[in-house]
Amino acid sequence: MMTQDTKTDKTPLEGATVLVVEDDAEDARFAMKLVESLGGRVLHADTVSAARVHCAENDLAVILLDRMLADSEDGLALFDWYRELEAAAPCVLITSRLATTDDHVRGLDLGADDYIDKPFDLRELSARLRALMRRAETQRAPASVFIWGDLEIRTLNERALWLGEVIKLRPQSFKLLSALAACRGEAVSRAALWREVWPDYRGLPPQDAVINTSINRLRKSLAELDAPPQIVSEDMGYRLVV
Repeated sequence: MMTQDTKTDKTPLEGATVLVVEDDAEDARFAMKLVESLGGRVLHADTVSAARVHCAENDLAVILLDRMLADSEDGLALFDWYRELEAAAPCVLITSRLATTDDHVRGLDLGADDYIDKPFDLRELSARLRALMRRAETQRAPASVFIWGDLEIRTLNERALWLGEVIKLRPQSFKLLSALAACRGEAVSRAALWREVWPDYRGLPPQDAVINTSINRLRKSLAELDAPPQIVSEDMGYRLVV
């Protein structure tokens, strides 16, 4: 007897989120329609940078990954991003017109679970998706990653990136930047910053000299970037402008 939570053959993607990374409008439409017909929630990106945002903000079960994308970046760059995070990517099915044996070997060696050549048959794509779901691990998206505009915060390894480049920060500056970025442009009081960045001294009132020094140090680090985010002083504290 089948329980209510068991997926049927008609809805093998029920409860799963699938990211379609594809810049060809027709191919994207077919793939997205197929995912929905299999009961899945579908997201779409046509560049690697847009795909990274979806990966950071959603618990993905499967990624359908094209290689030649709108920003002229190879879709395989997404594996490099996951590798830098020291995180496992969701199950990845590459769909590409780069169809030589070397192309297949490279994609699979980098971490893809499967590779299908374009143009693909929807029945075959459906079968491969069902096979991936049978072995997909649950919720492998890097929930420790925060992306806001061109700013990327990686909390596990305490790294911040601007326009894809690592920002040189001291550990305390990283914590300060993370606390400001988490509020997405809203003002953060000095008291809140003190509790977040200096948790060992929560019993003390905010130390203005310590906070001022840290803010100035972070501003100097950000000033070295191209068109950097700005830390704006407010009556209530500080806010980050990206």
